Amino acid sequence: MPLRSFLLFVVTAASLFIYPSAGSQDEIFSLSGEWRFALDPDDRGMSEQWFTPNFRRRIWRAVAVPHTWQVEPGLENYFGIAWYQKRVEPHPAWEGKRMQIEFDAVYRDVQVWINGILVGEHKGSGWTPFSFPLENVWNLNRDNLIAVRVDNRFSKNAIPYERSFDWPADGGIIRNVRLRLSPLDSIESIYADASPDDNLDAALLEARVKVNGFSDVQVRASVYNPGGRQVYAGLFPVTQRDGAREARIVAVLARPQLWHFDDPNLYRFQAELLQDGKAVHSKEAVFGVRKVEMKDGFYWLNGEPMRLMGVEWMPGSDPRYGMAEDPRIMREILTDMKNLNCLLTRFHWQQDDAVFEFCDREGILVQEEIPAWGGKTMEGQLDDLQRSQTWEMIQDHFNSPSIYAWGLCNEIGGQNPKAHDFVRKGAAIARALDPSRLLTWASNSLQTTPEKDASSLVDFVEWNDYWESWYKGTLADVEANLQSIRNVFPQKSLVISEYGLCECNPGNPSGDERRIEILKTHTDAYRRSGAVAGAIFFDYNDYRTHMGDKGQGSFQQRVHGVVDLFGQRKPSWEALRREASPIRSLRVEKPDTLGEKTYTDVEIVTRSLENDLPAYTLRDYLLTWIAYNDLGQPIGTGKRVMTELPPGTQRIETIEWPAFENLARVEVKIFRPTGYSVLDAKWEKDNAGK
Repeated sequence: MPLRSFLLFVVTAASLFIYPSAGSQDEIFSLSGEWRFALDPDDRGMSEQWFTPNFRRRIWRAVAVPHTWQVEPGLENYFGIAWYQKRVEPHPAWEGKRMQIEFDAVYRDVQVWINGILVGEHKGSGWTPFSFPLENVWNLNRDNLIAVRVDNRFSKNAIPYERSFDWPADGGIIRNVRLRLSPLDSIESIYADASPDDNLDAALLEARVKVNGFSDVQVRASVYNPGGRQVYAGLFPVTQRDGAREARIVAVLARPQLWHFDDPNLYRFQAELLQDGKAVHSKEAVFGVRKVEMKDGFYWLNGEPMRLMGVEWMPGSDPRYGMAEDPRIMREILTDMKNLNCLLTRFHWQQDDAVFEFCDREGILVQEEIPAWGGKTMEGQLDDLQRSQTWEMIQDHFNSPSIYAWGLCNEIGGQNPKAHDFVRKGAAIARALDPSRLLTWASNSLQTTPEKDASSLVDFVEWNDYWESWYKGTLADVEANLQSIRNVFPQKSLVISEYGLCECNPGNPSGDERRIEILKTHTDAYRRSGAVAGAIFFDYNDYRTHMGDKGQGSFQQRVHGVVDLFGQRKPSWEALRREASPIRSLRVEKPDTLGEKTYTDVEIVTRSLENDLPAYTLRDYLLTWIAYNDLGQPIGTGKRVMTELPPGTQRIETIEWPAFENLARVEVKIFRPTGYSVLDAKWEKDNAGK
């Protein structure tokens, strides 16, 4: 029996036996909610020991964490030091447990005390998670005082460097905080990666399970498919590797259900820690099976060539919340982006787990990057921060199938030798941590001599196209520039990592009509290019930033989006939705009545891979229709799942409904299998079907 066939047999056989699940899971106690807060503009807190239980002052006031002071009246431009305090009652169940305090993000430099004892600090990085152990400082008999000192002053010892970034520097405990309790022998983390073979009929799963403690233990690994059925189970030893204890799992998954933006299948990996055959702790992780490649001017997702389109969102821009946005608000925004036909996005800085949980579950391909922005970054001595930020970003979101690429930096002056060194070092760090994902960086230095650009050091080229805006020039310059990039990098796919209209330059035409014009003409230029695999419109929203040229206080902003700071749609929202649709045209013919039925034809034309964008195969898309009478009342309706529509397909779908008098309008809508809008059209009696 061939080795692969044998492995498939072993995996299939293992899946027939379902191990009983046992062992405690982590206990999580939220520390979000009410804290006490105080500004420290004169930096007196350290000398006066504001971190001690005995310190009392009237300056403290109550705030709700997650919190940023940057959206409070009068504090919008306060960049300095502030303190947070919280008292936590003891709990008898905490005795004999491994304890740690976890911060999802604090902007920016932070020191944490428990009962007056410094337990750790996290500096130079404001959007990555961190944690500190508490075993030797937490009191089980009386209240515990947590004190946090935060400093958000612009700094040369941080990434982003000084003021070299274009989004808000919102100080505070901007994401959730919690206590995590685990057994002394416990599973610390799971890293799972799965990629299908070329025939897509099997997938290689490679996982690492990191373990705390010193006892003789084993790891029992179980994998459950998207339907909840166990498809793998195995027992693995825990060994010492590079100073850490871990179990390594290698398995083959037969007939995998692949992750795709229109079919975002998620697997569940369960690890149980066994001591003397008994489960003492368990932890789970979610992962997907998918393969993303960039070649020949296309994205290749699970072996299928495609050209993609999306939009970037600048979080933290609602003046009511700033960077302390609630995950519910994040999900609402991401839902709106999906209804914009967004399948592709990137983030300039590391995001909350809730963002990637949404993208994993609902289907958006994401590039996450460290916030190294601007040419001044090259003036800093940032090697340690580059390493730690990359490590914290990758380890936190390693399992997310939506993340297909890690971004190393943005607009750092890519023809500078120091920029080459920065990209080269960043690529080496990321590759060592995650050899399976693609690496890139967003360049704004490809307008001349692209052969000198650091884009040669990464897996695919990203270019921020701002001809007719920051770069002046004309549409002809866009097309010439695309060709010059293709000539220099003929083997690399190109992604337009930003394009659009910033209403920042007084000499340039502005307004939403101009934004729509830039969107349409530049997107058409990318469509005609044989090198552009994807395009990300910049951006979804007008955004808050200390660089903003419009508004004041918490409303200081750049007007750049298809929605405003509060998410109100501009006309360009609908224009972007239509440009980003994989359906080039949708037309409803004049209906005819025959007997008791009324019929009409719906013509659907999908975009071609050769000269259009976005273009990919439409599978299981839903066609719906509603017929209205002349009083605006819906009288007839229907829906059907369409058969597969490859790129460049022209299809006629005949729809019908029971005949009725005074037919005035027929509305047709197409939805993705995930339920998101794609495109709509209508026929109206007085408008000849337009």
